[in-house]
Amino acid sequence: MVPEIGAAASNFSLAVYAHTTLGLREFEAARLRIAQINGCAFCLDWRTERDGRKVADDFLEAVTAWRTTDAFDERTRLAAEYAERYALDHHGLDEDFWSRMTAHYSQAEIVELTMSIGSWLAFGRLNHVLGLDSVCVLPQR
Repeated sequence: MVPEIGAAASNFSLAVYAHTTLGLREFEAARLRIAQINGCAFCLDWRTERDGRKVADDFLEAVTAWRTTDAFDERTRLAAEYAERYALDHHGLDEDFWSRMTAHYSQAEIVELTMSIGSWLAFGRLNHVLGLDSVCVLPQR
């Protein structure tokens, strides 16, 4: 309905998936945490595939329990934490948090993760607010 904006939005969204340098588990931990926060049904059902691999079926449960799960390494846990804090408390991203992030992520990875989280936050909310997540159907696997 808005081709000039829609095409740019689509290109941004596709670039997040096509050009990521992040590992699949940290990518999906951040993406699924944003999906949980947004309540986007489509986003919650989607699993990113990379090189024929997807995260395990119980990964979403681990994302829910990111603070305490033993299924995550520190990078994956930080990705989920960053997604949550970016979406719900971006003013609270303090020196302690950034010290932990920079101990595990390069500056380029932090920028990439930030742009990815921003994309998922915006488009997942758009999907949910406009009801698109209830009419879009995932292709059969």
